[in-house]
Amino acid sequence: MHKQNPVSGLVDKAPRTKAPECCEPAMRSEVPGERSVLLRPGVTIPDWSVVEDASARMTLSAIFELTGVGRRKWSRLGEAEDRVWRSVIELFAEFGRAPLSAEIAEATRLPHDVVADALTKLGARDVVVLDDAGRIVGAYPFTEWPSGHRVRLRGTTLTAMCAIDALGVGAMFSTDTDIESSCRYCGTAIRVNTRAAGTVLANTEPTTAIVWAGLHYAGGCSATSLCTVLAFFCSEEHLAAWRAGASAGRSGHCLSMNEALQVGKAIFMPILRATAEGHGTALA
Repeated sequence: MHKQNPVSGLVDKAPRTKAPECCEPAMRSEVPGERSVLLRPGVTIPDWSVVEDASARMTLSAIFELTGVGRRKWSRLGEAEDRVWRSVIELFAEFGRAPLSAEIAEATRLPHDVVADALTKLGARDVVVLDDAGRIVGAYPFTEWPSGHRVRLRGTTLTAMCAIDALGVGAMFSTDTDIESSCRYCGTAIRVNTRAAGTVLANTEPTTAIVWAGLHYAGGCSATSLCTVLAFFCSEEHLAAWRAGASAGRSGHCLSMNEALQVGKAIFMPILRATAEGHGTALA
């Protein structure tokens, strides 16, 4: 991965209060400050204004620090990179699959070589995931890999990278969603419905369901590391049982479904947001 200089627009804020009781044993280190990156004129990421609860703020800060997003992931995007990135996500949602390079070129009206170059750069940033042949297999929040997190969006069923990504899809597209997943420990079906253009929980089954936001990042790829430990559980008891097994000793945050939704909104709502100058999405 190419190392980039920190963006000068990073802003540190005071850390918030402690995590909820269910994850206190996992949290031993100092909580990092809350920072944001200027994604495009008038748009910053993450959007801290939608994160109300302390546990959600702690989790978002920790993910931000862990993955180094302010230092390389979203900072200093070129115009072509930005257009291609948004087109990939929008076409993914429209088709229910990863778009081909030719489809992106047609949607963005960019030359094929410019699209190919942008995809390579976006892969290095870990905002899209490419296979060995350079084909798109994922673009957060979506993936073609069988993650077990399914999201119904505008009549199309898509696979989300993880629990947080699944919860953020509705707000990203300003659309209500239906999410189907399962408890990582016992396999019990978990269903979540959103309303108010994907920004509010409408229903959660079972009502005891929660989200574990594990902190694990390796190989410069969230899809194969962080996303594997951002999971739904049917109860705190089953999270505790799972953590006592294979994931023993790994740090993370236990979130209510609403807290996890806040994290998802903060990450994904800004990505397709128009700039202050009115430059819309890639397909506008």
